[in-house]
Amino acid sequence: MLRWLIQRGIPVNAKSVDPGRMKANLEVFDFELTPEEMDRIADLDTGASLYFDHRDPATVTWLGNHRTG
Repeated sequence: MLRWLIQRGIPVNAKSVDPGRMKANLEVFDFELTPEEMDRIADLDTGASLYFDHRDPATVTWLGNHRTG
């Protein structure tokens, strides 16, 4: 997924404290996805969140007013 985002010109901030995962995150710069692979990954988007609807006005209001701690 990191490679797909990078190839689309989308900035990514992959965070990890696990050395193995950090190494894997850096390995996305030594290859490119084919146009077909890029399309197949893009087709995985169902247009719906598994958690909440970012476009729902009530959800947006709740998120904007929610305080933690």
